[in-house]
Amino acid sequence: MSTMLTRLFIRNFGLIDEVALEFGPGLNVLTGETGAGKSILIEALRVALGGRLTATHIRDAQKPCVIEAVFDLTGAQGINFEEIGEYFEDGTADLIIQRSAAADGKAKVKINGLTATATQLKQLGRFLADFHGAHDHQLLLSEDQHIRILDRLIDFGKTRAEYRDLYAAFEEVSRQWRELKNLAQTRERELDMLQHQVAELEQVPLEADEYERIKSDLAKIDNLERLSECLAQLLDLFENDEYGISGRIQQLFSPLRQLTETDETTAEMMDRLEEFQSRGEDLASTLNDYAQSMDFDAGTAEEVRRNADIYDEILRKYGPGITDARAFYERAAERLRLLSDLEHNDAELRARRAELESKLKVAAKAVTKKRQAAAKDLKATIEKELKELGIADVVFECRLSSGELKADGADEVAFYISPNAGFEPKPLADIVSSGEAARVMLALKKALIKVDPIPVLIFDEIDAQIGGRLGTVTGQKLRDISGQRQVILITHLPQIASFADQHYKVVKTTKNKTAITEVLPLDKTARIEELAHMMSGSEKTQISLDHAKKLLVSAGRK
Repeated sequence: MSTMLTRLFIRNFGLIDEVALEFGPGLNVLTGETGAGKSILIEALRVALGGRLTATHIRDAQKPCVIEAVFDLTGAQGINFEEIGEYFEDGTADLIIQRSAAADGKAKVKINGLTATATQLKQLGRFLADFHGAHDHQLLLSEDQHIRILDRLIDFGKTRAEYRDLYAAFEEVSRQWRELKNLAQTRERELDMLQHQVAELEQVPLEADEYERIKSDLAKIDNLERLSECLAQLLDLFENDEYGISGRIQQLFSPLRQLTETDETTAEMMDRLEEFQSRGEDLASTLNDYAQSMDFDAGTAEEVRRNADIYDEILRKYGPGITDARAFYERAAERLRLLSDLEHNDAELRARRAELESKLKVAAKAVTKKRQAAAKDLKATIEKELKELGIADVVFECRLSSGELKADGADEVAFYISPNAGFEPKPLADIVSSGEAARVMLALKKALIKVDPIPVLIFDEIDAQIGGRLGTVTGQKLRDISGQRQVILITHLPQIASFADQHYKVVKTTKNKTAITEVLPLDKTARIEELAHMMSGSEKTQISLDHAKKLLVSAGRK
């Protein structure tokens, strides 16, 4: 036996105050009166493996609710340890899952003592247990599920993977082609806008270094212009004909000369004036030389200012940074190229799409061939199993029809059945009763057992509308399955319960004037009494006890 559920502990959940169950390998059967709480146990296990935990599940809102499931992973197969490896230490064989909800409403998930999320738990739960109840029978009747069931029986090798790769490429090219067709409708208006944007962005290099150079040059030019203005003002003060310093100094000579001719003691003033004039002329000459030495070109300055203004406008529209503007330009230029070359791209994509579609159809036929072979095998297997389960004249068909190319091929798969001789098979949903649906589910599970890696199978009342000899045959089928998988089963039929490796009785009692559910493991004597009770009702008779013993013997459970 591979992975199995060894222990289930439940506290404050539904009708359960506190229950601890030890499960074993093989067939584990739960029996009890209707309403005793058998399905609550299964629901608790669903919650432990990632199902929804809601306030309605909690028995007493003032106390914490705890569900703990322990799995023995010795010889585990089909479990993706890459996803859950963080929860295991070397040599760990047990997987302990705990789900709890405190009185304050806070919920926790722990895997081997480490905190996990509900999503992680749900992913893990899919590898551990497969639940089958009335809802699952309805899923069986849905044709959407039939192709999935059939495909689980098939070793596709590379066939389906190659198809899926081609389909992904086909879908991508088809998406591009559809987008191109949609583009054609708004092409002209968008072309005008893109052409304007690209032209605007191409006015200057969209490089950070160039942008920084322009900013630096602009700062230098601003500085040179300020210097030029100062020099012009200074030179004007020296050289202006009306009020320049040089002219005014020259005007001083005539009256000062008259003064010195009248008073010789003022001659020294003339010398000082001449010196002052000489120094002024020297300063003016120096200022002129400095002005001539300045490297200032008005044309260059204008170009730098124009480029700086362009950068400012581009960053305002497409920034905030040069990198952002560059990215916008690349997208716009690519879009412009696509729209400008629309006709060429359309022809190219249509040709590529046609080529992929041709290859895809060939690959789809290879997938169909695999399914056709599996459908024949499934027909033979299901008919054999259903005949043994009491549908003697059954005809089962797994019909394939050609449909659209989809992610997994071009096949539509539907199960057809005729339970009675002389009638044409019809869709499964149109024919089967709930009892027949349960038997078809069991037959499919038997057929899938070799390829289905899930180690624990849980059946909630699969025995609907089955009785007598069919109960015995159903029990045999479940025993066969439990030889390869652990099975946990709720049943009302003593014929099925007699095949159990472990038998538990679920009872509803009263504690402090409140109904509670308890679970009792049964020894051989208790099993005989429970089977007798299931056969005869509340009154156990010697006949029913003897019959119960015979059931256990015939089931190989002496």
